[in-house]
Amino acid sequence: MPNLNTTVAFRKGLQQFEKDVGFQVGQMVAPAGTVTDAVCMEFQCSVSTTSAVGALTMVERLQVLSKIRASFAQILGEDAGGLRLDPIQGQSLDNIRLDAIRLLGLDMDGLEDNTTGLAKAFAVGSNQVTFKVFLPVGHLEKVAESAYFTGLSPEQLLDCELTVTRDVDPFQAVKSALTSTIKVLFAPGTKKAEARRIGLMPHCRSITNAESDTLATPEGLVLDFSHMAPMQDKEVKAMSVRVGNVLVTDVPSTPEHVYADFLRKFPSISAAEKTLTATRTPIFLAEPNVMTRMHAGRVEAKVQERTAEWDGRVLYVPLHDHAQVFALVRTYAKRIESGRHLLAVNTAMYEGLDIEDRLLPYVGMTVFLNTEEGFSDFPGIYCKQGGEPYVTVPEHRLRQAAVRVADAMRSTTTHPNGNRDLVKSVVNDEARWVPGAVTHGDGLRVSSKVRQDVQALIRDAAIKYAETLGKTDAEKAAAARLLGSAF
Repeated sequence: MPNLNTTVAFRKGLQQFEKDVGFQVGQMVAPAGTVTDAVCMEFQCSVSTTSAVGALTMVERLQVLSKIRASFAQILGEDAGGLRLDPIQGQSLDNIRLDAIRLLGLDMDGLEDNTTGLAKAFAVGSNQVTFKVFLPVGHLEKVAESAYFTGLSPEQLLDCELTVTRDVDPFQAVKSALTSTIKVLFAPGTKKAEARRIGLMPHCRSITNAESDTLATPEGLVLDFSHMAPMQDKEVKAMSVRVGNVLVTDVPSTPEHVYADFLRKFPSISAAEKTLTATRTPIFLAEPNVMTRMHAGRVEAKVQERTAEWDGRVLYVPLHDHAQVFALVRTYAKRIESGRHLLAVNTAMYEGLDIEDRLLPYVGMTVFLNTEEGFSDFPGIYCKQGGEPYVTVPEHRLRQAAVRVADAMRSTTTHPNGNRDLVKSVVNDEARWVPGAVTHGDGLRVSSKVRQDVQALIRDAAIKYAETLGKTDAEKAAAARLLGSAF
């Protein structure tokens, strides 16, 4: 469970909730030196009745939550082709609550509070009811190293928008004798950040596949893939499940077996998280582990016998493409001081996290300004304030890479024409530092635009280095051809 500070509300954070409330781009200001893992929404309700009404049942309390919906998006700018990230799109609070339990390890406040929360009885007159829901935008409770790379920076949060809507009085819709007026207090749920950060948000998506025995998620780091029906209803029976190329479940295993495995690997699961099977049938669940032990890729499930239509829900960190990665950097750079420059590097590389290449896209970016130590030390994406981002590798690292390429291309008994596999390793060692180096589920085995840019920089450096390897122009030209052909 994250230790979130929720006591610094957004400016104009208390809003009257009639039809819709929220924030536009530029309005959500979080304290400097923090990152935001959740947006905390405290609903302050004045509920009136002309006759005493008993406490709402749990089903009725959840129905109140279901009448309120929220959307959250990060706008990456018109100059980025209108790109935007939409992690939460019109999701009801009852679903957001369950998502937060799974992602943040954090349940809402006030659901079972019979004094000031949703579980209280209603006397004649006005009754004050308060409950708080956490909208997850950062922390991944199941990933051991989550604190190193999750959470939205204050700069990112300024480019986000939040909308909370309702079509009816949520209390009256459940109990006709109740009427309510509602205010919402919004605050960022923050933690201290050790470095500047571009965090990646977990997304939730509903997915269906009519009249089919298979259902697949988008490509990404999947934390939860569920069928939206109670597990006890057994709408999903024997099934096979693959994550990327890895078979993780096979016939005759069922969701009950998947859940039993999850409980065995996660004996400290909270009571709140255990309630999720009352509404969701687990297809794939990521158990708590270090990042490198996490599965990544598209999750595909196939039932042996289809007895119900798929109604899927997935919680995942998406695999961003080249345009999205560069738009994230460009948008962040617009928020830095005029005249400044930044370098964005892969957080796993900077923090020394030992993870596989296929997991590099899911750990976000660490940012250095040109006034800070580290700015000139690493390969990464460079961008000046208001400028266009591009791939860069420091001169000293290019020289080192060129020497390694020359050494790899020396004729040996084992490799008479040079070792081009070793040259690939030289390129990959530098490319791993650059966000966007991996944009495919197979990692660096599929060359990205970023990797191609890194390779071009190293190739040019190797050809330049070839000038030191010969005494005559002919020898220098031959060395340049040899090293240039290594890529």
